[in-house]
Amino acid sequence: MSSSRSEQLHGEHTIIEHSLKHKGIALIPPPSADPRDPLRWPQHVKLLALVATSLFNFVGTFAASGLSVATPVLEAEFHKSTVDVQPLLSFNFLLLGLGNFIWVPLAVKFGKRSILLISMGAHTAALVWTAKASTFNSLLAARCVTGFCAASGESIVPGVVSDIFFLHERATMMSIYILLISGSTAVGPMIASFMIGRLPDTWRDFTWLCFGLSLLSFVLIFLLYPESSYQRPQAPGPTDDIVLRDNNASKSDEEGGFGHSSIQDIMPPSEQSGGGLEIVNINWLKTWSSFISYNPSISLATAFLRPLALIALPAVVWSALVFGTALGAQVALTFASPSFLMAPPYLFTSDGIGFIQFAALIGFVVACYGGGFISDLILTRMIKKNGNTIFPEQRLVSLIPGFWVGPAGCIVVAICCSQTLSWVGVAFGYAMLSFGEVYSPNISITYVTDCFPHVASESLVAINAFKNLVAFLFLYVAVAWIQSSGWVEVYMVMFTLTSVSSLAAAALYFGRDPVHAWSNKLLRIIKVDSERMG
Repeated sequence: MSSSRSEQLHGEHTIIEHSLKHKGIALIPPPSADPRDPLRWPQHVKLLALVATSLFNFVGTFAASGLSVATPVLEAEFHKSTVDVQPLLSFNFLLLGLGNFIWVPLAVKFGKRSILLISMGAHTAALVWTAKASTFNSLLAARCVTGFCAASGESIVPGVVSDIFFLHERATMMSIYILLISGSTAVGPMIASFMIGRLPDTWRDFTWLCFGLSLLSFVLIFLLYPESSYQRPQAPGPTDDIVLRDNNASKSDEEGGFGHSSIQDIMPPSEQSGGGLEIVNINWLKTWSSFISYNPSISLATAFLRPLALIALPAVVWSALVFGTALGAQVALTFASPSFLMAPPYLFTSDGIGFIQFAALIGFVVACYGGGFISDLILTRMIKKNGNTIFPEQRLVSLIPGFWVGPAGCIVVAICCSQTLSWVGVAFGYAMLSFGEVYSPNISITYVTDCFPHVASESLVAINAFKNLVAFLFLYVAVAWIQSSGWVEVYMVMFTLTSVSSLAAAALYFGRDPVHAWSNKLLRIIKVDSERMG
C-alpha cells in the first residue's frame, strides 16, 4: 500500500489523499487504528468526560470568586481592614494561575485523570479547612491551597478537548469549558450574596456548598472521565497547511457538494466500518480501576521546563494578551460596581448587586454560542470553500463577527458610569464586557489547541497564568484606579488594549509563514517536532 500522505515543513502543504469525512470535511486529526485512541470514543462519552472535567473549573472559580461579597462580614469577624482582607481573594487568584506550572507537567508525565483526581481531592479537603478556619491566618492559608489545587483544571481541560474532539468540533466544545469557568465568576458572587445575607453562618455556609460541589466534581471525574492522553502517530505539523484530496470525489464534490471519502488508504481493513468511523466502547470497570498513565517518552524535568519554552510561541503570546485584556475589562467593573451601585443615585442592595450578575450570564451564554458553534461553522465553511485547504489561522476569521462587542462595551461603561446614567446602561455594558471575556478568548485558545494539540495543556499554562495574574492585579488596583482617574480614562485604556490585542490576529493570519517557521524551529529545539498537529 502506498503512503497516503507526504509531509513538508514551514507552511508547505501536507497531502492526505484519502481521509474519513464528517460534515463534508476530513477528520483532523485522522483517527488511528488503535482502540485506545480517544477520538474513537462514543460521542456521549466524550461529552460526559468534557462536562465532568469542566465542572472542576466551575467549582474552583465559583469558590474563589464567591467570597468577594463576604468582605464586610470577614472584616467584622476577624477585626481586619478591607486591605487586610483583600489577600483572601488576590492570593487565591494568583495561585490559581501559578499552580498551572506544577499540575500540567505532572499531568503530562503521569496522566490527566490521576492529576485531576488528586488535585480535586485536595481541593475538596482544603474547602473543609476553609469552612472550619478559626483564625484569619488559617483562612488565608486554606484559600491559598484551594487556589493552587483549582489551578489543575484550567490548562488540563483544554488539553482534554484537544485529545477527544476533532478540529471542526473544538471551538464548540471549548465553549462549554469557557462558559463554566467564566460563568462561575458571576454565579459564585450571586449565590454567595443570597446565602451570606440570609443564613446564620454566612460565608461558612457558602463554603460548605462549595465543598459539596467539589465532592460531586471528584465523583464525576472518577466515574465519567477515562484517561485521554494518547501518543498519536505523527501527523501534519502545527503550522502546516493541509490539503485534503479524495481521488474518488464525485462530480458533486467539484460543484460544492461533498460525497463520501474512503479511509482505506490510511486505516487498515479492520477499521473500515462501512467507510465510517469505528467507535470503541469504554470498559468502565477498567477505567474505574485505573489511575496513573505513565508517559516514559518525556522526563519529568523536561515536562516542567517545556511550558516555559512554549511561552515564546507567537500564538501563545497573542492568546494570553487577548484573554488577559478581555478579563481585565470585565473584572475591573465586577469589583468596582458594588460600591458604585450601592451609592446614590442607584442605592442598590446586596440582592440587587447579585441580580446584576444576570447581565454577565447573558453575555457569557451568547458569547459561548458565537465563539463556539458559530466559530466551528465558519471554519467548516471556509475549509469547504477553499477546496479543503486547512491551516490553523482559518480559525481567526471567526473573530470578525463579535470581537468588537467587548471594546464597544468599554465605551458603554465609560459613558454610563461617568455620567451616572440608568443602571440599565451599566448592566448592558457589563453584559457586553462579559461577552468579550468569552468570545475572543474562546477562539484564541481554540486556535492554540488547533496549532499544538499534542502540547495543548502546556501551551495554555502561560495563558492561564497571565489571565489570573491580571485578576490578581485588578483585585488590588481596580477600585483605586477608577476612583483616582475616573471611569472614562480607565475604560478608554481598556478599549485600546482589547481592540489592539484582537486586531493583532490579522498579523498572525497574513504573516503566518514566518510565524510558522519560528514556531516549527522552537518546537524542534524543545523536541516536540514529532508531536505535531494531528
